[in-house]
Amino acid sequence: MEQPKTEFKCRICGNSRNNEWFRTREMMYGLRDEFWYIQCSACKCLQIKEIPADMSRYYPGQYYSHKLYDPYKFKGFGGEIKKLKIKAAVFQNTPLQKGIRILFLRDQYKFLQELEVSRESRILDVGSGNGGKFLYPLAEIGFKNVMGCDPYLDKPIKYENGLEIKKTDIFGISGKWDLITFHHSYEHIGNPVETMEEVAELLAPGATCIVRIPTVSSYAWQHFKTDWFQLDAPRHFFLHSIESMKIIAEKAGLELSRVWYDSTHSQFSESEKYQKDIPLLTPQPTGLRQYVKRKIIKKRYKRLAEKLNQQQQGDQAAFFFRKAERA
Repeated sequence: MEQPKTEFKCRICGNSRNNEWFRTREMMYGLRDEFWYIQCSACKCLQIKEIPADMSRYYPGQYYSHKLYDPYKFKGFGGEIKKLKIKAAVFQNTPLQKGIRILFLRDQYKFLQELEVSRESRILDVGSGNGGKFLYPLAEIGFKNVMGCDPYLDKPIKYENGLEIKKTDIFGISGKWDLITFHHSYEHIGNPVETMEEVAELLAPGATCIVRIPTVSSYAWQHFKTDWFQLDAPRHFFLHSIESMKIIAEKAGLELSRVWYDSTHSQFSESEKYQKDIPLLTPQPTGLRQYVKRKIIKKRYKRLAEKLNQQQQGDQAAFFFRKAERA
């Protein structure tokens, strides 16, 4: 697979000078299909040269949560305990909730605490799948105005607790929202600038959009390059940098107010598989010795990930975009 002898213009900033080409492979399933990615020398965004016309080969049924979420985890006494943990993670209003949060940290809700959300807050999650990981628990603890959207659903979903997931992208959504979230879905979108411009239209004045994505402004990209597992060719169309996200914010008329790194041990343990030509979904070796070895390595890598997050070098982050109050 030879490098194309063509000039590439960055889709984020328009730069076409001194961009760097990378040949990558599909390694989640081990298909090993090859793709070209280009990193812009100006805004540092890493982006696929050409989005495949048919992505179905790279989204087999087991990849995506498109089936109806099974709410069994919220049934009975165990379900009540689960709800208590989620309330503590979201609100942390009482000493009991603070204590529960320390013991049972729920990372996917950590950022909600500083946004002063309430059960009346209008929350939209874009690329939500079946909603089970983020929205469904919120609906279970009394959030009344939460909605998801995902164009890859087989059909729209309506749960008994009131949560609705629409079969559409963000351009099929209307109304005004207090919070719009992308939980590792923004990197799968082929038109990130236009999408963020639509976000700006849907946000209420003073509202926030949070985009959680892998980022090339990280140690993992610099160290592993095309073996970095979060490159995830060809499913990830854009791997953004701090610089490219600032440009997108400016084009959309939003303020990039904060970047919060939340990388995990996986940036090392999974990328090392790719270095050894092992697909991501290869079953783990069995046996007690192998299990203990993985636990020790995971603990060591977790400490390293926390250190990189503190240094703003983790391989994934939450980008906070804020819409200005009315003039």
